[in-house]
Formats: sequence, structure tokens, C-alpha cells
Amino acid sequence: MPKPTILLALDPHSTALCAAIKRQLAQLPSAQSRLIQAYTLTWDGQTFGFSNELDQFADASFDLALTNARQASVSQLSNHFQQAAKDLQTTLIDLIKSVNQSPEAIAAKNAGVDISSWYRIYIMFSANDHRARELVFELSRLIHWLFNVYFADVPHSLEAFILLPGLFAQARTEDYSAAYQLLKQLDDKMTKGVVIRGTQKRPPFDNCWLIDERIGELGVNLDSYADAFAGLLTVEAETGGLLIGAHTVRGKLPAYSSFGYGELFFPADIVIDRLSTALAGDIITQEFLPPAKLTPEANRQLLLDAKEFVLSEDYHDALQQLERDNGKPVWQDFSPRLDLRPGQTQEYGMELQRAYQQFENKELISYKRTLESCGKQAQIALSKLLDRKINQYADAATSGLHEAVRLFNVLNNPYLELQTESISDRPENLITELRAAEAFLDTRLQIKINQENSQKLLNQFFTLKSQRQQLQDTAATTNSDALTQELQKIQEQLRVVVADYHQAINAELEQTRQTRLLVIEDARFKAQTEISQTQKQLNYLENQYEIATDQLNELIAEENRFRYLYLIVFPAVFAIVLIGILLLTGLFSQSTLWVLLQQIGVNLFNYLLWGLVSILGYLGIVWLKYSTSIRDRIQKAQKQIKRLESSLKATGVELRRNYNEQLKLEYDLYAQNIRVEVANHLIKISKQKTEILRQSLSNFSQLYEILIAQHDKASTNYSETRLAVLTNSDIDIYYHQNILKTLPINKFTKEEVSRSQAWQISATEFQNKLGLFARKQFEHLSKLSIGDVLKSDLIAENTASIRLNQLYNSAKLLLRLQDTDAHLNPNSQPEITLWVGAKDKEEILRLYSRFSRTVTPFVAEDESSLCVLVRSLGFPVYFLSQIEFYRDCYERTQKGEEENIPDLIPEEISSSRELISAYDTLLLAIALELLSQDAHGNYQFKGQLLGKEREKIASDLTNEFNYQELYGELKERIETFEQDLIYQQLEKSEQSAQVLTHYERKRLNHLLSKYSPLN
Repeated sequence: MPKPTILLALDPHSTALCAAIKRQLAQLPSAQSRLIQAYTLTWDGQTFGFSNELDQFADASFDLALTNARQASVSQLSNHFQQAAKDLQTTLIDLIKSVNQSPEAIAAKNAGVDISSWYRIYIMFSANDHRARELVFELSRLIHWLFNVYFADVPHSLEAFILLPGLFAQARTEDYSAAYQLLKQLDDKMTKGVVIRGTQKRPPFDNCWLIDERIGELGVNLDSYADAFAGLLTVEAETGGLLIGAHTVRGKLPAYSSFGYGELFFPADIVIDRLSTALAGDIITQEFLPPAKLTPEANRQLLLDAKEFVLSEDYHDALQQLERDNGKPVWQDFSPRLDLRPGQTQEYGMELQRAYQQFENKELISYKRTLESCGKQAQIALSKLLDRKINQYADAATSGLHEAVRLFNVLNNPYLELQTESISDRPENLITELRAAEAFLDTRLQIKINQENSQKLLNQFFTLKSQRQQLQDTAATTNSDALTQELQKIQEQLRVVVADYHQAINAELEQTRQTRLLVIEDARFKAQTEISQTQKQLNYLENQYEIATDQLNELIAEENRFRYLYLIVFPAVFAIVLIGILLLTGLFSQSTLWVLLQQIGVNLFNYLLWGLVSILGYLGIVWLKYSTSIRDRIQKAQKQIKRLESSLKATGVELRRNYNEQLKLEYDLYAQNIRVEVANHLIKISKQKTEILRQSLSNFSQLYEILIAQHDKASTNYSETRLAVLTNSDIDIYYHQNILKTLPINKFTKEEVSRSQAWQISATEFQNKLGLFARKQFEHLSKLSIGDVLKSDLIAENTASIRLNQLYNSAKLLLRLQDTDAHLNPNSQPEITLWVGAKDKEEILRLYSRFSRTVTPFVAEDESSLCVLVRSLGFPVYFLSQIEFYRDCYERTQKGEEENIPDLIPEEISSSRELISAYDTLLLAIALELLSQDAHGNYQFKGQLLGKEREKIASDLTNEFNYQELYGELKERIETFEQDLIYQQLEKSEQSAQVLTHYERKRLNHLLSKYSPLN
């Protein structure tokens, strides 16, 4: 059951460790990890407080040299603490209450987690820190008092984490001495107890955890120590702590403990991340980033593909749609329904002018709009062709995207002819199509381009290129400085010719552009001039027609008069005269009239015949006269009028055609602009797509770098105590030996995102799809338990044994203990507790039993980890393996009177006698002048230099092999002196010695007492 836990740090170093522990706890999924609060004791010179901003007060250097240099005097700190205790009580009460009321605790309760009523409080401090030593006992008393008074019904434990000096860099003798002094005080108070309330006493701590440099220095192995503490704080709540009893070992209270923690876990997310990033990286490099071939054959193929693209049927069909609307030509000729009638030329010209203006303002604008629409459609169609070409290239080969970039570079190369191998080649690309579009009306406008200069330079370029190739072929078989110089000379000439050719082409294009502008203006002027001239000609013909019509009318009037005179007047007069003669004859002589009538009646046929002959003769004479005088002139006039009518009609048609030509010219110029615009747009789009392709390739490269960084970041290197069952090497070997053999790399491009799709989607979308695909290939690993992993092909069988062995070693105690008196305290024997998932319990116990037979198993909720906690509970402090060294440092640095506190090490088992004996021997040798000092202060014996520092010399006499004969000889020489002489020399040495440490004076007094004549 999770227990509310408070972790209090008293010094900057323990604060840094607490901060690291807090970071490690944040990564653990257990409910207990969320119920642990960490604080540091703060002191600003006036007030005390607690802060959860650990990093602000932490010293992560763990360098005691820096700490000792800046540590201020703390002689009055205990008094300050006592004065501030009242204010600090409130802070501690709020702090204790907040643990069970934190957001994490509330969230755990809401999730149905049962939280224990037992409070755990740990005080962590460095044993050599002066401030911590001054405050730790007062703080422990205050906490016990608060629970005794304000939280009497709340069960709790108060334990200490003591960081020994070996954990820190630059630990000095003084630091070990200070630690020993603290341990003496602590051991004394643990034995006698401290006053809590009135006469009530109790030990300051329920348990004292000692931590030394078993893993290494704290600054170097911070994560390892933090993992160990996080494991202890997380799992130890389930095992319970130590109850200190009255049992003693050689008179010493077994109030100290140590622990070791190890965890072997399967970091499924990290493994999946490492495998998926490796797979995604290989997909990127093998399916999207292979470089294009840079061979002459590949270059020739690109030139052919570019030419094929612009000559393709689809490309020309798209361009043909520029002037076609739904399959019909956009342009419809200007053909108003107007008839030119004689005499209405003026009206015809005006109507034609109005029709022209109406056409220009309506139909022509409509045509232009249609051209715009067709141009947009053509742009879309051509853009799709570009996309299709890119997709064809992209899907054709793994280097398709790079090949597509090179193809589009060829399509947009303004000097493509320089890329060919022969001057006879006629390469084509989008630039040549643009120039062809610009020159579409050149033939109609009779524009001629002078390309003499560029053609001359082009010939020169290919000549130099041929010479360079010949020299290179020769140089391949002959090593000559002259050939090299000649090659360099030709290369420089080629560079100059290319630059001149570029300038010449650009100059010709600019000159052509200016010429086209002038010719277009001239064409417009000519069209307008032709309309004016045709209009004038039409007016002139109209005048001529009117004149000819008047003449014809006069001739027709004359003809009418002639016909009236000869065909009506003269015959009528003759008839009237004849009838008058008959009437007069009848009036004067009826008989004569009668005879005449009878005569006529008898000879009626003859008379009729003669009359008919006379009439015909008369008509012949009249026709002859009409033909010679009138008819020819009328026919000439009619022919002239018909000719003028034809001319008028022809001129009217020509005028309409001139208007149509002017309108068609404006339409063609607009269509020309649209055509050029489409070509320019296609070039622009192709360049944009080139940039998109380049950006896509750059994105792929950046993504590959990101994947490499993520792959390196997805590391299973955690710490010495928290071990991943799979190392980075194991994961990489599994990937290369298993995954690459069974999973085709091109599966992603076949099933998820092809190369033709990859460049068209955003980098984020591609990254997400690639990451999702790669992770999907390994998502089954997330369901594996630690036992499954140890039995799977993810890890070799011998490697599984190695990992368990590493777990066993990593869980060893964080303190070196001597086992001399272990038989006197069986409770201190290390106990091993193991947490493993239910389904792997039997298998893991079977495997782990090879390392230890006494294992207490617990079922863990997390099946992906295997946790081992090793504890040695309840041993006296002298079990510490370096306790003799600690005491020696303490004795050598003591000044003044010693504290009246029992020593930590029972006298009967002290192992410092040899070092003390060596020190006594050294002091005796100096007093008896067996050792001499040179000018530099170095001690020497028989010419052998021993050094300046007496402490080090004594240590070397004890421990160094090379000094053992010298040490034995010194002892033998000292034994030859009389006791009285030795005493006199010691007195003399005491009086003359000026630089003696407190420890040396103590040993000197002991020797004086030993060799005193009174003994």
C-alpha cells in the first residue's frame, strides 16, 4: 500500500541528489512514486524554510574542495534554529499535511488507490557538511515533537540517509574526520536518545541508512544513485523497515542499515523507438535519398526525356486548347450582316464602323476572356503533365526524386544547347517552347532575328569542347605538364566563351523583344491606315457610281424621248393624216370614198402586205437610228455602272476584311500574350516544383538527421542500478539480423506512401506516416513481459544470463561492510527481495536462484521489469569497512579536548594498531635522530628519501612493500637505545618541535608516558 513520503535535504549536495531522485521518480508509473515529496532546508542568514525548488539550491558538482572553500561559520546556526523553531513548526505542519493533499495524492485517491495512513520522513544530509551536523538533531527532535503533539494519531517513521565522504570528489582528511565525529554523535544519541517532550526520550531516527562510494563518485554516477534511492523509496514501503531493539553487538547499538537496488526492465517504448527510427532511417536512405546517376549516358537520357516531354501529344493537345473553347475555335471572323447598296456607302461605312466598335467592345472582349479561361485550363493541364512526369520519374527508381530534379533542371536550362554533345543536336525544353511562343507571330509580322553572333560563339564552344576531349584522352595515357597546361588554357577559354555566349543570347533576346514591340506598333498603324485608305476608295467609287448613274439616267431619258417620237408621235401623225384624208374624201365625195373602200376591200391583202412592208421598213429605219445614236451609249453606261457596283462591293468587302484583320491582329496579339504567359507560367510552375522536390529531398535529409538523433536518443543506457534487458547493441543486432531479413524496405512505398506521393504532402504528414508505419512493425513488442524478452529472439540465451548476473551485481549494498562480527548479529545478513510479474514469477525465480537461494518474491503490477532490493538492516556502525580509516582521520585532525563520547569501534577489535605503531616508530626515529632532514625538509634514512609529510611516511611504513625492510631496521635500531635515553630525546623533541599536529602531540605524550623512568 503506498505511503505518503517526505524527503528532506539539509545541504546542497544532498539537495542535488534529491533533485535527481525526483526526476527519476517522475519516470516511474507506480502510485508510490507520485506520493513522494522532496524539499530542501533553506537558510538566508535570518530565517529557515523549506523549498521544493531543489535545483535552485542544489550543488551538482559534488566537489568538497569547492564546498569547504565557501562554507561559512556555523557555530551559532543551532542557536538560530532554536530561535526560529516556532516559525518553522508552522512550515513543517503545512508540509506534512500537504503530502496527503497534493494533486498527485488526490488523483491517486480518485483512481481508487488505497493510501496508507503511515507517514515516512527521510532526512538526507552529507556526513561532512557542517550545517547539516549542526541542524540534523534539532530538526529530528522538532519533527518527532510535531508528530507527538499535533499528529499523535498518525503513525510515522523518521529515518536518515547519511552520505559518507567517499561519495564526493576531493574528499579530504578533514571530511572523513567530520564524518566520524558526526557518526560518534549520532551513535551516542541513538543509544541514549534525545528529549522529545518533557522526560520523554527516543532515538533521533528510527533507522540510519549509510551510503558510500560502492558504485563510484556521486557526481559521476548520479543517475545510478538516484535510481537506487528511487527504487528503495518506491518498493521499500511494502517491506517495512527496521525496529531498533535493545540488542547490542559488542556494546554497540545496531541502528544502521544499508541497501542495494537493482532493476532489470524491458523499456518497450525505447526499444520500439530505436527499432522504428532505424527502420525509418533505412527507408529514407534506401527509398527516397539514393543519389542520381551522373554519367554521360544519364545526361543524354535526360535531354531526350526533356525533348520528348515538349514534343509529346499530351503537351501539344494542352497547348491546342489555348484557342479552342469546347472543341470550337475561339476566334470567329468579324462578319456583320450589312449589304452595300449604291448610294448608301456613307451609311454602310457608318454601320460597319458601329459593328466594328460593337465587336471590339463585346465579342473581342468575350474572346479574350475565353482565351484567359483557356489559358488557365492549359496551365492546369500542363501542370498536371509536370506532376505526371515527376511521378513517373519518382516511382521508376529509388533515385527517382533526384532524377526528377535533374530533369527539371534540364527543362528550365536557358542554355540547353551547351549541354549537348554536338552542334547538330537540337535539344528542346520549356525555354525553347517559350521562345517559340514568343516568336509565334514573327512570320506574319515578318520579324527576322539575327543569331549570327550567338551561332558563332556556339560553334567556337563545340570546337573547344572537342579539343578538350582530345587532350583529355591523350592525357589519360600520357602524363605531361604541357598537356595539363594546355587543358587548363582550353578550360579557361571555354569559361570565357560560355560567358560570352550567355551575354550574346541575352542580348539577342532583348533586341528581339524590342523589335517585336516596334513591329507590333507598326502593324497596328498599317491596319488602321488600310482601313482609312479603303474607306476613301469606297467614297471615291461611290462618287463615280453616282456620276455614271446620272449619265445613264440621261441616256435613258433620251431613249424614252426617241421612242416616244418615232414610235408614237410619228406613227400617230401618219395615222391621223391617213384617217383625215379618208374622212375628207368621204365628206366631199362619198362615191369616191366608197370606190376607194371597195378597191381596198378587193385588194385588202395587197394593201395589208404593203402596209406591213412599210411599217417594217419604218421600224428598221428607226432601229438603225436608235442603234447608232443611243443604244451603244446606254450599254456603255450600264457596263460602267455594273463595274462600279462590283468595285463598290469588293471595296466594301475589303473594308470589312480590313476591320476583321485589325480585330484579328488584336486577338492574335492577345492570344500571343496568353501563349507566352502559359509558357512562362509553366516554367514558373516547373521551377516551383523543382524547389518543392529539392525541399522535399532536404526535408527527407533533415528527417533522416532527426531520426538518427532520435535513434541515438533512444538509448537503453540508464545507470549502474537500473539496467535495460536489451542494450543498444542488442537492439541493433536484432534489427540487422532479424528485421532487415524479414521486412522488405520498400513495403512503405508500396503500401503507405509512394515516392510520387511523398513530395506532394507536407513534411509533417510524411513524418507522421513514416513514424506510424515504422512503429506499427514493432508494436507487438510492447506486450512482452521481462520473461518473454529473456526467452525471445530479441536476446541471445547467454546474454540473458549475463543480464541477470548484472542485475545481481548492481543490487549489491551501497556500503562496504566488514563481516568480522557478522556472526554476532545475524539480522544484519543481507536479505534479497524480488519483484516480478505474476506470469514470469516461477521462471525468474528459477533463473535467479543460481545467484541466491534466499529470495523473497513479490508480485509486481509491471510485468516489464524485474526489481531486486537488497537490505542489510540493523548493524553497528563499526561494521563499516573503512571505519578505521575514518577514526584515524578523526584522531589526526582533532584539536583541543576530545568529546566525552564513546568511540565507535570497540577496543578489542581495533585494527589501527599497526598504523599507530608505525607513527610511534617514526616519532621515535625522529627524536633519536635516526632520521634526518635535508635543506628542503625531506626526511631521509641512510640516504633514502622518505618525504616531508610524517603522516604519509607512517602510512607508507605500514602499507608499502618497499618500506618494510626499512621499517624493520628502524625498529631494530630503536630497540638498541636505552629507555632513559629515549625518554630524554622525546622530552627534547617535545620542547624543540614547533610543527606538530594534535594527533602527533597525543602520540608523543603517549610515548613519554610509556618510556617514563617512573614506569
